[in-house]
Amino acid sequence: MKKIIAITLILIISLGLVACGGGGKDKDSIVGKWALEVSEADMEGKWIYEFAADGKLKISIETGSKEADELMNAMFSEMEITYEAKDGKLTLKSDDPTFEPLNGVSYTIKDDTLTFEENSMKRIK
Repeated sequence: MKKIIAITLILIISLGLVACGGGGKDKDSIVGKWALEVSEADMEGKWIYEFAADGKLKISIETGSKEADELMNAMFSEMEITYEAKDGKLTLKSDDPTFEPLNGVSYTIKDDTLTFEENSMKRIK
């Protein structure tokens, strides 16, 4: 139970880290895959955020633990998360009632690095 709570908290925090603007396929676009290295609580690995051009966000994790990855990725695959990136702000919404929407999160992109406060994600695709 503690791991599920920790993973849920990490998800909420890390979603706040995901932000950038635009909708095209250029280097300043949010469309594509971004990796966030995680080393908190009882988990180390990568959170992969895939922003699709149709405004949908898919999240997956790679921790090296087959059971944990399968459990969390199954949970994420059942959620529908949508995003809107506009004017340097990102809004995230989900059909999961336990997920609090994020509105107007600021961001920067520089050299394939997405930064929110002191945290950053690297473009992987």
